[in-house]
Amino acid sequence: MGGRDQTRTYRRKESVVFLKTDEPFGGLSNMAGGYPIHVNGVRILTSEALYQVCRFPHLPDVQKMIIGQISPMTAKMRSKPYRKDSRPDWDQVRVRIMRWCLRMKLANNWNTFSELLLRTGERPIVEESRKDDFWGAKVIDDGGTLVGMNVLGRLLMELREQVKQQGRDAALDVAPPDIPQFLLFGRPIEVASGSPPPQAADAQEQGSLFGAETAVSVEASAPPVAAPSHKAAYEAYRTARMRWLPPVPEHWNEQRAKTFFREVDERSRTGQEELLSVSHLTGVTPRSQKNVTMFKAASYVGSKLCQPGDIVINTLWAWMAALGASRHAGIVSPAYGVYRPRRADSFNPAYLDYLLRTRAYVAEYIGRSTGIRASRLRLYPNQFLDIPLLQPPRAEQDQIVTYLRAQDAHIGRFIKAKRDMIALLTEQKLRIIDQAVTRGLDASVRLKPSGIDWLGDVPEHWNVALLKHIADVRFSGVDKHSHDHETPVRLCNYTDVYKNDEITGDMELMQATATVGEISRLTLSAGDVIITKDSESPDDIAVPAWVPESLPGVVCAYHLGLLRPEPERILGEFLFRAIGSARIAEQFHVLATGVTRFALSKHDVKNAVIPLPPLDEQKAICKWLSNECKPLEDAIQRAEEEIRLIREYRDRLIADVVTGQVDVRSWVRGPDDVVADEDLALLADEEAPDADGEDDDGDN
Repeated sequence: MGGRDQTRTYRRKESVVFLKTDEPFGGLSNMAGGYPIHVNGVRILTSEALYQVCRFPHLPDVQKMIIGQISPMTAKMRSKPYRKDSRPDWDQVRVRIMRWCLRMKLANNWNTFSELLLRTGERPIVEESRKDDFWGAKVIDDGGTLVGMNVLGRLLMELREQVKQQGRDAALDVAPPDIPQFLLFGRPIEVASGSPPPQAADAQEQGSLFGAETAVSVEASAPPVAAPSHKAAYEAYRTARMRWLPPVPEHWNEQRAKTFFREVDERSRTGQEELLSVSHLTGVTPRSQKNVTMFKAASYVGSKLCQPGDIVINTLWAWMAALGASRHAGIVSPAYGVYRPRRADSFNPAYLDYLLRTRAYVAEYIGRSTGIRASRLRLYPNQFLDIPLLQPPRAEQDQIVTYLRAQDAHIGRFIKAKRDMIALLTEQKLRIIDQAVTRGLDASVRLKPSGIDWLGDVPEHWNVALLKHIADVRFSGVDKHSHDHETPVRLCNYTDVYKNDEITGDMELMQATATVGEISRLTLSAGDVIITKDSESPDDIAVPAWVPESLPGVVCAYHLGLLRPEPERILGEFLFRAIGSARIAEQFHVLATGVTRFALSKHDVKNAVIPLPPLDEQKAICKWLSNECKPLEDAIQRAEEEIRLIREYRDRLIADVVTGQVDVRSWVRGPDDVVADEDLALLADEEAPDADGEDDDGDN
């Protein structure tokens, strides 16, 4: 597979294409968590880390450093400074090493990885890549075609055929590739026999690998997730009744939900009970604990009553895991399903909460739901009550919950450290931007009073302008709903702007419709700047993003303002930088009015003040800011990626424990396994503020 004549062309519709690890076939990626590999008795978390380790057989300290990273992306990035010291024949042996890494991934994770490979059927397997057309394939034309050598995809197809032809034998006695100096920690890598249980390294080994990396600081690279100090697999397994589950412990009970639960429909007569929210992120929680102000109904009389231990399901959003076992008494939407246990001691509610939001169960909800559109699938009571539930003995459920809560606390603290680092980097970035867009790049330039108290002095040759004199201000009324008489469009919505600096054509934008007039007025053009114009917090007003190139078919959505700069006076990129600076943004925060929601009027936006350098200086400032901010933005992106990957690791850990793939019965809480509510609260995703005045679970 070494020549450039090996380029292939693939049609997306006819292939299994994977890019992100949270996609249906994301487990095929080397970046996918939850597929640990044992080599010479050492546990390596991902095939990506194993592949990188093989670069450095002569550098055991580098190998240990790579293995110590819990994030595969971090393992890859931490190896980069040493790439010049890769084994000298790396380019000649890397494909053989990758083939071996994939076989090891299969051998160590036979049940899950073989099933994933077989689900691809006979279709080509393609890794989509934006840059690498050797291991993957790049998108061309309209996105329906991918071109590249796709070496990883072809190795996976080769492995799939071995699984089909040899069955379980394909994962037995995996011999290392026949290459010299194939070493781990100075020892030759041995033949791998059978499939080791999915256990973590013992405490001593784990400590030696992580070392100071587990210190509580913003530089922490991995949470000290504690592993059971015993053989991690149960003694005997049986085939699960539910099709998406792996084999489960033989002694665990598995019955349809109706055996354990019954639907209840009790209504509030006063509407004064605790109002509960049902989210795919946090399960069933009091709305008073939410970080944002939710929409309030005029009356909650007639809402459904819920008791601790009840399962509550958002019927419309079950396909997104918007459900959970409640720990609270309260009221929920009348449209939700409430299911009460027939015996109060049959389930630990926290165990159920973990179990019901695993991917296996979400797949079952999707398969059993009915509806004409994916976004409006409904899971009705008879469909839910027919789903088999796993029921370990109650003592095991309690132990599982204790173990997972301890790991959640570690992961929560890790996420906090990363968020703290992101906050520091963001603050530093804002200081750099603020200085450049209000004072320029020349520290020796003479200043003059701007005439604006909050702005202070500006360079003598700059102007100060009202926004209405340098840009056309347009507010959007295009909502997220589709209407038959309108034209289909892609919608740039509130969350897209809140979470991204740039709006580009390769983003996953919502599908909606708009009128001809709205399309004409609000289609995104190169240089446009988009701002959020209302939110629950004034601090989230006027968050900007800009459009580097025109996007036909993409329309600015409701809750946003579109600013179209006059190109002879101001660059779109400079306007974006200026509005994003702390000093200039503050005027928008002050102008926003409201009580539970804050909003800017078009008059407020038009009369906002912007410092205005000459165009050539604007270009120089933008170029300088791009260079200065890039290292900070890259560091922020890496930290966000590490948060995403640790969440992915957590999802896999939960799935393995609640389905019995890992036995935690002998796990003993250590001195570091302290569980505090504030640590667990950190696991909630940081979402964009709710722009629709609705609950994130669809409440109205």
